[in-house]
Amino acid sequence: MDYLPNNIEDGYEYAVTIVRKNVTYEKDRRDQKGETYSHSSYFKSAQCRIDYNTVAGISENYDLIEKLIDK
Repeated sequence: MDYLPNNIEDGYEYAVTIVRKNVTYEKDRRDQKGETYSHSSYFKSAQCRIDYNTVAGISENYDLIEKLIDK
């Protein structure tokens, strides 16, 4: 992958879309349970990383580097 401005912008937009979707889902999930949502707590939690990686199709195992290179 070349580090051209368009590629970086596309990658940023891809990541932002996933994060927005995950935050909306987490807020809704907490509202349904009667819990409060906190950006600080969510982004510090391991669940945030797991949620992002699941949507992005990134698995956390020994072939992570190969999967990222293939994308």
